[in-house]
Amino acid sequence: MATDTDKKKPENKGGNLIHEVFSWSLDDVLNKNLYKSKVAEIPKTFPSVSDYTKSFVYPLYEETHADLLSKMLGVNRSPTAEIIKVKKSKDFRLPKALFYTIVLKRHQGFYSPEVGDLIALTDVKPKCVDDLKRPNKPYLIALVQSMKANKSHYQLCILSSKPIIPEVVEMDIRKDVTSYSRMNVIHFVVYLTNLTTNIRISQALHAEVEGERKKIIEKLLRADSSSVEESHLEFSIDTTEDLTLLKIKKILKSFQLDSSQEAAVLSCIAARKHGDQNTIKLIWGPPGTGKTKTIGSLLFMFLMMKCRTLTCAPTNIAVVGVTKRIMSLVRDFLRYGTYGLGDIVLFGNGERMKIDDCKDLSEIFLEFRVKILADCLAPRSGWKGSSEWMISFLEDPEQQYRMYLREKVQCDEMESDSSDTDEKAHSEEDEDEEYLIPDQKEKSEDAMLKKALKKNNWKTLIVSTLKGNKKLSNSEATQEDASEVPSKQKSDKKNFQENILTFEQFVTNGFTFLGNHIIHCVESLYTYADIYYFP
Repeated sequence: MATDTDKKKPENKGGNLIHEVFSWSLDDVLNKNLYKSKVAEIPKTFPSVSDYTKSFVYPLYEETHADLLSKMLGVNRSPTAEIIKVKKSKDFRLPKALFYTIVLKRHQGFYSPEVGDLIALTDVKPKCVDDLKRPNKPYLIALVQSMKANKSHYQLCILSSKPIIPEVVEMDIRKDVTSYSRMNVIHFVVYLTNLTTNIRISQALHAEVEGERKKIIEKLLRADSSSVEESHLEFSIDTTEDLTLLKIKKILKSFQLDSSQEAAVLSCIAARKHGDQNTIKLIWGPPGTGKTKTIGSLLFMFLMMKCRTLTCAPTNIAVVGVTKRIMSLVRDFLRYGTYGLGDIVLFGNGERMKIDDCKDLSEIFLEFRVKILADCLAPRSGWKGSSEWMISFLEDPEQQYRMYLREKVQCDEMESDSSDTDEKAHSEEDEDEEYLIPDQKEKSEDAMLKKALKKNNWKTLIVSTLKGNKKLSNSEATQEDASEVPSKQKSDKKNFQENILTFEQFVTNGFTFLGNHIIHCVESLYTYADIYYFP
């Protein structure tokens, strides 16, 4: 199935930064001192918001340049992908809107594109920087604007720094100027770096700041230590919340914060009481001074106070760092297992955050949580439908056992004729048959169980339950047949009887499966749902 990361009309995302990057020649990229004379020391005070934002523009360019230079020097180790096709996008406009659609071969272990990637387009796999600029092959880079993928290839919409095929060449090859093969242009894309974070910073620096946003920034630029001390003092002498204050300070002591970190947390908590004001608190310091520790402690205190908080950061590394910190604190204070994790939600790009590598993060990641809760709240296969089925099972197990026997007979009859019939016809007669293959993957088994729960299919559920338990011995499952029948029929009947559970075995396995499934749903609900629903 194809995936589409962006269906919007192509646009020059982060125009100012991208224009700057596209203006660099290869020699510019390799010049370590390109911005030496342009980057000035950032002042401590600013006369206006405009002066504040402008002071960070060239430092951002310098940082982007340094990162690209580092990647260029190691270009021989950069992921690559072969180009299958290139064509102009319908939004292509000279001289700057150079949008193209390119198709890449998809192979495991090769380049896997993402939106925001800066790539080089070459006719060879580069072994050194010079391979990016060869005779009659100018240095050419592009930004990935959107991406679609299927099993065999990627389709990218890119913004190119230069026309991929000059107009003169297009006339010479006498082909449709909107589409041409890879033999006439370039063969490979080479991953250089991802500019997503820097583009967002650039957009913020060049955005029009007005209204409440401007007031907040102006207040930040005018911040002084006296306002901090005043807020802290107000909080300290508030006699109406002495018990709360004592409890907060007791918890903060367990975090082993130093005096300045503890004061910063208390000051921010005090600012929360002034809900009618746009209060700004700046926690700053050089690397290694405990800013992440302080922020994590503050977020935990807000969580304990049931204060809804949104935390943002310019990089995934920063988001993950703060999240891991608060999770380490929360784990120590949970009184009932995982109850309470539902109040913490992490969202963003799961691949870049490497969510799969960290169990703590996967438990609070939004996409994972939505999937789990959707399964638990499904009308038929979730906790409610399973509970209703359990009630029916306990009230009349004989009726449920008769249903199981009918399903078993019908399915085994169809399986005995499978060699002489079309598999597609059988899938129409029994939708569960496709799930009975022994070497199924975990995802297929999950789908099987959901479907069985919806249809109250005992046979499928019993098969699944038996897989998780020890195999029954032949003496427990075998039922002797004394009647005389032809050898083949006798063998078939014996196998059929061996596979049928006794009433006692059916009740035991059925109760085990339904009970475990209901327990799983309840545990998932109190773990992943907001505690507002489970006070």
